[in-house]
Amino acid sequence: MGLIAIAVNPASGRDIRRLVSKATVYSNKDKLNTVERIILTACQLGEHHFVLMPEPTRIGLQLARNLEDGLHLIPQGTISTAAYTISESLKDTAKFAAYAESQGASCLIVLGGDGTSRAAAKSDFSIPMIALSTGTNNVFPETAEGTRVGMAAAAIDDGAVDLSTCTYRSKRIEVYKNGIFTDIALVDAVFSRVVYSGSKAIWERNDIERVVVSRCHPSSIGFSSLLGSVCQISPVDDGGAAADCTDGEPNVRTALAAGVITPFRLENVQSVRMDTPISWKMDHAGMIALDGEREVRFDPGDDITIRITRNGPLRVVLDAVLSSAQEHGFFRL
Repeated sequence: MGLIAIAVNPASGRDIRRLVSKATVYSNKDKLNTVERIILTACQLGEHHFVLMPEPTRIGLQLARNLEDGLHLIPQGTISTAAYTISESLKDTAKFAAYAESQGASCLIVLGGDGTSRAAAKSDFSIPMIALSTGTNNVFPETAEGTRVGMAAAAIDDGAVDLSTCTYRSKRIEVYKNGIFTDIALVDAVFSRVVYSGSKAIWERNDIERVVVSRCHPSSIGFSSLLGSVCQISPVDDGGAAADCTDGEPNVRTALAAGVITPFRLENVQSVRMDTPISWKMDHAGMIALDGEREVRFDPGDDITIRITRNGPLRVVLDAVLSSAQEHGFFRL
């Protein structure tokens, strides 16, 4: 019997981008139902315990009351919630990721968008991560039925898979300001001309002047799709790409938001080699949006350096886990 950690971001999938696009809205009831299926599935495949991230909606308590006390579908004490003070910010996700590792969890399941996965990755945890999409732009997390996630988590928790064949080390974009490590992104870093005020989400076309990505594909939605309109970089490919967004006649069109195709002019498209820094001397003030949210302010004269590394989370490939579990006899009675 092991421990499976689950982080649910109650704020994911509910930001300003839903006012300017047709992005899906994920209610907290939807998230609760997904976690319920994860837990019920895993418990039918063995004896497992679950610890949930503390958050204002108290999803862990709701699940325990429903599945343990109400319906008696799982044993008492199967579900718990980490007991510590929360800040009701993305810092809670990073704190929980570190907590899960300290408690010996076999894996971490994160429900949210790119920003939630990024928040977890800021803790530098080493246990395998299953990133499940319930956010706005979902390039890093994947859309998957909770049943599949529950089967995969149970197999990992039972040690019934060869993790070396069904995980990979994710890339991350590291941001340095004036030589000091400042922050990270998992998918994209977007230089904006606008200093943050109001919503942290960046979505105005005219705000964007430069994009750096660790991955890109034309099927993605969000800023990485800007580079995806001219090249393709997979999560396992080394390196990334960068380009400037300039005024003038648009030369690409891309899905910047759900249901919205936006024209852009891209110039100076370049490959970014793994572990090779690229730098810019800033001549104006602005912000860098990391995986969709403005996080790093810069001022005239600041040196901004970007480097793409393999220092991201150990990412679980669900189909590979289930294939490995089958090969190891996990589903045999």
